Amino acid sequence: AGAAGLVGPRGVRSLRRSLQAVERCLLPPPHIERFVADFEPDVVVSTHLAELGSTQADYIRAARRLGIHTAYLVFSWDNLTNKGLVRDLPELVLVWNELQAQEAVELQEIPRERVKVTGASAWDHWFEWEPSRSRDGFCVEVGLRDDHPILLYVCSSHFVAPNEVAFVRRWLAALRARGGALADAGVIVRPHPRNAKQWSEADLDDPQVRIWPRYGEEPLDETSRRNYFDSIHHSAAVVGINTSAQIESAIVGRPVHTVLDEEFRATQQGTLHFQYLQADDFGHVYAGRTMDEHLAQLEESLGGRGYEQRNERFVQRFVRPLGRDVAGSPLVVEALEELAARPAPEPENGPPLAPTVRAALRPVAALAKRRQAERRREKVLTPLEDLRRRVRRLARGESAEPIVAGPWLGDEIGELLYWIPFLRWAQSVTFGLGERLVLVARASSVPWYAGIGSTVVTESPRNPDLPASWIEEVRGELAQRRPGERSLERMLEFAPLDPPVGLHLPGEGRAFVGDYGAAVYLAALAGVPAIGVIRGEQPDPDDLRVARSFLGRPPFGTVRAVPPEELEQALAQLEPAQLVAS
Repeated sequence: AGAAGLVGPRGVRSLRRSLQAVERCLLPPPHIERFVADFEPDVVVSTHLAELGSTQADYIRAARRLGIHTAYLVFSWDNLTNKGLVRDLPELVLVWNELQAQEAVELQEIPRERVKVTGASAWDHWFEWEPSRSRDGFCVEVGLRDDHPILLYVCSSHFVAPNEVAFVRRWLAALRARGGALADAGVIVRPHPRNAKQWSEADLDDPQVRIWPRYGEEPLDETSRRNYFDSIHHSAAVVGINTSAQIESAIVGRPVHTVLDEEFRATQQGTLHFQYLQADDFGHVYAGRTMDEHLAQLEESLGGRGYEQRNERFVQRFVRPLGRDVAGSPLVVEALEELAARPAPEPENGPPLAPTVRAALRPVAALAKRRQAERRREKVLTPLEDLRRRVRRLARGESAEPIVAGPWLGDEIGELLYWIPFLRWAQSVTFGLGERLVLVARASSVPWYAGIGSTVVTESPRNPDLPASWIEEVRGELAQRRPGERSLERMLEFAPLDPPVGLHLPGEGRAFVGDYGAAVYLAALAGVPAIGVIRGEQPDPDDLRVARSFLGRPPFGTVRAVPPEELEQALAQLEPAQLVAS
């Protein structure tokens, strides 16, 4: 805004083009160009090309230098408006609808002939999903009464709502004070998966309100996707500030509401993509200009006001513009196949003045590199920051040799709660690590490593590159991590395990009971509530903290550690649990 005031819109555009021209003179990082060259793809496709700081632009630039086709598949509804600028022009841009095509041309300066409308391919599955449990069963699981309507409040990202807990408290107070159906309606507050930290300790003090899932969930696996879909399907109405969940709710067929609160003026009315939700001619969201108007609109929805046509016109205009029954994914595949069938483009070495520009910028780059190194030397890293840096260095090494990790020779509980979850986390957030990991493990624990690394062996081929001692040294710090942290920060990633041979688990609705030890955690990882009877040394409090936070939610089972004299009371609290020996 300041630059526009000084030089005007034309001046801003000229400055932007000049800076982009300079940037196009720069080379992509050597390791990225080597990776693309070694892989020899027909097409390099980016899904987050306009993200600020995105490294995907480097892959597109590397592909263009190598004479490889390039495409940009716009992933979400706001990617062309508020995420950043497309710096390297791909040959093909695949967008949801004509509105996004217009954004690509006017905001990103992409020629219209390179833009193709396919519909929202990433949302195709929403048109096929069905509920996985009955409404009664869902209410029991979540903890709400099944004789009252349910309102689903879908939370927004940190950019939109950095302090959403306070707003929801204010919204709930107004809801209850309204009386009528709103006074007794059940409410599910669904934390945004990347803004869930603020909800981890929140208490809304209302028996008919549940924060679920407590730590948020990325709907990436079957269980989390079922939870997400069912929470929308079984709700009478959906409320949110500014989030893609409002689009998904329209597909499922639920009335969608918001309140134009002054607190969110900049991130609601101040964003272009939000206007699509409330557009007069095709928007589907009921936008209350005041809290009273919003609550009145909610009452109308709970009273049975028709909203189906409103949702349908939005879906047909914004999500599936080529027809509700025309999925986007096959069109994306067809467009990429057509692009791959074209003759390969000529390699691009950048503008003619690129070598001169790089030579001129070399002293600046060297100075920046020295200052960056100085800042790194001056910064005192925490143990976990140091651990993260060491893992990244391993993955970014010049050699393509396998990275040997392990073995873990300590206690089995530590292996299950820290070592294995850390490896799973590390490969998920460190590009290229997973396919290079060779895991060394005891023969008895090899099945626990399913889905991690490229192979698991029982004898180490050489000294480990990633020794288990790195994790032993920071067990206490890792236990303080929360599942609601951003994936880059939580440093532990759990996945369901099949129960090992010899571990007999009870039937559905029952608890596993055994002496406190690894078997208790294996049961919890298999999805069964578990009670460990303490017969000797007291459990490590850090281990129980991990169990409460990371495992204290579906699809895992809860873990409790009790002395023998408290076992009967613990079982009574888990009715209809039955004693099953380990």
